[in-house]
Amino acid sequence: MKYPEEEELSEGKDRTETESINVLVCISTSPSNQRVIRSASRFARGNQGQFTALYVDDGRIRGDRILLRKNIELARSLGATVEIVSQKDVLGAITQYALDMAVTDLFIGFSGPARGVSVRHMPVYKLVHALPATDVHIIPDAIAATQPSRLEMRSSGRLSCRDFLIMAGVMSAATLLCVLVDRSRFSNSNIVTIYILAILVTAALTAERIYGIIAAVLYILLFNFLFIEPRFSLLVYDPNYMVTYLVSVIAAVITGNISSRMKEISLRSGMNAYQAQILLDASEALQRADGKDEIVQITVTRLHELLDRDIIFYDEDRNYANIRALPSDRGSELLMGDTLQSGIDPEYMEAIRWTLEHNQRTGFGSKHFPDLDYRFLTVRTGKEIYGVIGVSAGSSPLNQFEENILLSLISECALSLESEKNRKEREAAQIVAENERFRSKLLRSVSHDLRTPLTSISGNAANLLAHEDSFSAEEKQDIYKDIYKDSVWLIDLVENLLSITRLEEKVALHLTGELVADVLSTAADHAKRHKSGHRILLETDESCLVAEMDVSLILQVLNNLISNAVKHTPAGTTVRIADRLEGDHVVISVSDDGPGIKDEDKPYIFDLFYTGKQKEADSSRSLGLGLNLCRSIIEAHGETIEAADNQPHGSVFTFRLKLWKGSGR
Repeated sequence: MKYPEEEELSEGKDRTETESINVLVCISTSPSNQRVIRSASRFARGNQGQFTALYVDDGRIRGDRILLRKNIELARSLGATVEIVSQKDVLGAITQYALDMAVTDLFIGFSGPARGVSVRHMPVYKLVHALPATDVHIIPDAIAATQPSRLEMRSSGRLSCRDFLIMAGVMSAATLLCVLVDRSRFSNSNIVTIYILAILVTAALTAERIYGIIAAVLYILLFNFLFIEPRFSLLVYDPNYMVTYLVSVIAAVITGNISSRMKEISLRSGMNAYQAQILLDASEALQRADGKDEIVQITVTRLHELLDRDIIFYDEDRNYANIRALPSDRGSELLMGDTLQSGIDPEYMEAIRWTLEHNQRTGFGSKHFPDLDYRFLTVRTGKEIYGVIGVSAGSSPLNQFEENILLSLISECALSLESEKNRKEREAAQIVAENERFRSKLLRSVSHDLRTPLTSISGNAANLLAHEDSFSAEEKQDIYKDIYKDSVWLIDLVENLLSITRLEEKVALHLTGELVADVLSTAADHAKRHKSGHRILLETDESCLVAEMDVSLILQVLNNLISNAVKHTPAGTTVRIADRLEGDHVVISVSDDGPGIKDEDKPYIFDLFYTGKQKEADSSRSLGLGLNLCRSIIEAHGETIEAADNQPHGSVFTFRLKLWKGSGR
């Protein structure tokens, strides 16, 4: 076995030049597993070898599922080929895989032997002997060693072979020392002191106070048998020794109690630190959660991993999550959604309903529905109830530590659900306020700007009705043109408003494959009829491009762009409408040779209600809706629209559409 920290991983090994290096790293849920993966990656890169990461799913994930996914993603990012094998025998799976794939170097984490486990029974030791032709690199797991295990969190109350050997060793050493003192010129009173010290050391080093008491009894027997006349017998002639024996036993009991209490305090501190770490990790995960479903999923998964029990989460509106522990060869499954409603036992549903209505525990260990094999608790903050957590009874009742973890995680879940609810309410209120501001601004702008064309139309119509005979034919034509222009402007405005309403209501686009040349021709014909005084030129690709579009909305975009070009350029200038093929997209442009767009206006031209003079619509014939609507329509198609300077002068607006998949391109 080799520790990579003691060798330079990037250096080659003493192997033949033709032998290939095949590195295998074992993935686990340990926080230090990332260190193991990086060490294996450095070794594989340094030796230009094949790099594989193996995770053996034995159906019982010990640790954090999120951390497991992170470790797998880290291995992939470092160039490893990740293999996942499902098998109950983890060591057997690793051994078989290493033999089948001719692995030359195996990297594995190691957290040290468990209490009471010999070296020969350690997994690493077994791997070394099972793979004699493979170099096993052991990375010490310093992080895992700092966390108390479940066994260390509970006092077993049983005699331990390790503690018994400690007691026997201390008392044997004390007896040998006492024999030396007895044969020296020192007083035999020192023997009593040595044995009392041995009793104190035994009580301090062992886990249970019983060992200190046994050590005191051994002291009495050994001292009386070896050092009191008549020797090698248990007879006591001097009653003063009885006082010494009694004091020794009392000292052993007191020392054992003090030592036990100190260990209990230390154990409780470790448990509190471990609990705080669990809650901190859970709190951070819940804060990063996106939505109610993910909050519930994180809570249910963490409780299942920590308590190793089936967990149910139920909400009044619908079931959110249910996690069941399956046989070890299948792992566990997490179900989300309404499908669980029919899968819950009617007795459970009755208890859940009672819990929701009365805000009290039900199930085993409570006054209500005590015969059920689940305990149901409310997830609440104050009087607000967000759901019910159900925990299966399991093979043994929850200890105090597990109870604290359960209640703390439920509380964290409730706080996160409350924060999520408040966030959604704020977002909803903000959306309502934004919509109200939008409607108010739109209504104010439309009402203000409709007055001018409507006044013009009604005034001209009134003049024709009252004084038709007094107008010459030329004057009538001018009036007709004014009425027509105002009505066209109103029609364009209504079309824009209808399109905005459609996009605001998120109506699905009706995407079809359309011949781009026909769409551009339709827009150009419309412009020629209604935008007199400008030259409208159409330049289309000869290859008959077919693009994916909602044709009515794209026509709206083209009409707005052409109308903008006509509105902001002098009469007699040219507006060009063109298309071209670019990769798997059709690029459509509308350009003019007018004065162009001012640099200070360019960042804002696509903003709602921006008219080029100020950000609110003014009294001119523009609401600032057109370009904003164009951007919204193109973005709804999954593309973008851009504005740039035309050469040598003017402006050009360009947007892209996907080629129709059925176009054969």
